[in-house]
Formats: sequence, structure tokens, C-alpha cells
Amino acid sequence: MNQLLSFLCFISIGASVYAQSTTTKFDYDAKVQPIAEVVSKQRLDSLTQLKKVVIDGFDSKAPFYLYENGRNKAKNYIFLLHGLGDSKDDWLFPSEPYLQWSQNTTAIKDSLLQLGYNLIIPDAKFHGERSYELGFRPPTSLPPVVSNNETDTLLFEQLMTSTVKDLRIIMDYIERNNADASTNFMALGYSMGGNLALLTSMFDQRITCVVACVPPLNLPARGLETFDTWSPKVIQGQLDITPMTHVLRQKSPLLLLMGKKDFYTTSAEFSKFYNLLTTNEKLLKTFNAGHILPDNYRMDAIAWFENYKNKSD
Repeated sequence: MNQLLSFLCFISIGASVYAQSTTTKFDYDAKVQPIAEVVSKQRLDSLTQLKKVVIDGFDSKAPFYLYENGRNKAKNYIFLLHGLGDSKDDWLFPSEPYLQWSQNTTAIKDSLLQLGYNLIIPDAKFHGERSYELGFRPPTSLPPVVSNNETDTLLFEQLMTSTVKDLRIIMDYIERNNADASTNFMALGYSMGGNLALLTSMFDQRITCVVACVPPLNLPARGLETFDTWSPKVIQGQLDITPMTHVLRQKSPLLLLMGKKDFYTTSAEFSKFYNLLTTNEKLLKTFNAGHILPDNYRMDAIAWFENYKNKSD
């Protein structure tokens, strides 16, 4: 009997430790009201204003662009989240229709503005204006399969967890500034941005709709078995920032846009992830492509947002 109680106690402690490691890494103190400053603003037309805001993020200043749209009364906000090594500026510049969509991420930004959405476009930690936080090193050097060292791997974990917390803090800021209106937050992310969109929605129910474009769903977990001399803490940290680990937490409607030839997420992996999803509001669409999707994927993304937006115009 004592042995049984000891075993149950061990299991309970282990489960508690695991729950802590997979649920608190994205938590923050929501009671703290961070300081935010609008450092610039520009009237783009009679209905659209572009602001640059710098907010006290989880562990550093977090700059983001905020497009405020007057085309309808509904407060629909979409996060546009960039990939590893990119920045918020990649979404910003005017569209150039002669380019392939994969080279022209501003096209979807322009389309969403015309449809009346407000847009939130942040720099992920260590990216863009936040590159000084990594000593101006390229953040593409941080994933474990690239860095092959524990120090950079811990920084990669920090990149992901801190950015998710920053996105949650930004939502707090938006809600405080719209206290008299109901806000609806959605997210579109490409590659690493897709993982950030998923992780944020998994740990914050305010994200009501997600479009994840070629997210590396089983990274950085895939390949960790080769680092068998690394500490369990480092390994667990990489599992904790892998969307596949938390697939059962995904509750908001999800559109997955995947390339059949994508090295970063195999067809077996995205099929497994999709089949494990418990939400009925899900759709997987595949393209005969690699990590760069063809131009028409933006129409699927826009249609998904239109279906789940707040329609109280």
C-alpha cells in the first residue's frame, strides 16, 4: 500500500511539473499595465491611420505597427506575424502586383485594410528593431539544429515564449483603449509566425480565429533526440514551444495552409496535427509547393477571416 501511495505521489508530482513547464512559460502578470507610447502616426487616407507604438513587453520594449481602420464600426484586429529572420517591415510597404505573392506579403495587408480590419504588426523578439537584444546576430542562428549548442537553444525558447507574452500584452493595451467596444482578435502567421499564432491562441482564448501558413508544426521538437547529452531542461523547453506538443489546446477556428513539399513540416506531420485537433472548425488546404506558397493562398486566408469576424458593423 505504501509503495502504491509513493508511486501515485511520484506520478502526481511529475504531472504537476510537466503541467507547469507547458502552461506557465506563456503566462505573464496581466495585472501590470505596461507603459505604451505612440512614437509616430500617419494619416494614410480619410479612413486609415498608421501608428507606431512602443510598449513595455514582457522583458523588453516591443515596437509594433497599428493600422486603425474607420471603414466599419466592428473592432476586428488581425495580428500579422512574420517568419524567422524577417521583421514587421516586410508587411508594410506598398504592394507591387507584378511580384509573386510569396515575395509580396504587403498584398494581404492592403486587402485586409480595404475590408475594414485593424492590423497589429509586431517585431518578434530579436527581430527587426529588436535585433539589438541579440547583439545584432541573425535570429536564424538560434534553432537547435542550426546552433548545435544549449545557450542559443535557450535563447530560441526565449524568442518564442517572450513574443507570445508580448502579443498578449498588446491585446491588453488594445482592449484598454477600446473599453467602450467589443474587440475581436485574430491572427495570421507565416512560418515561425504561424507557430506564434498557434501558440498564442492555445494559451489565450481572445484569439478567436487563426490562419497558419506553413508553420513548422513539429519544430523544434523534431531532431532533439540527436542532442542526448543536453540537459532535460533545455530539451523540455524546446518541446514546450512546439505546437504539436499543445495540439489538444487549440480551440479557436484554424485554417492550415501547407506545402506538400515543405521540408519544415512533412505531410505526415501536418496530417497528424490536423487529425489530433479537437475543434470542429478546422480546415487543412495543401498546395503543390514547398515552404513558399503560391499567390492564391491569400484568398483562402481572407475568406477564413471574413467567416469568423465580428459582424456587428
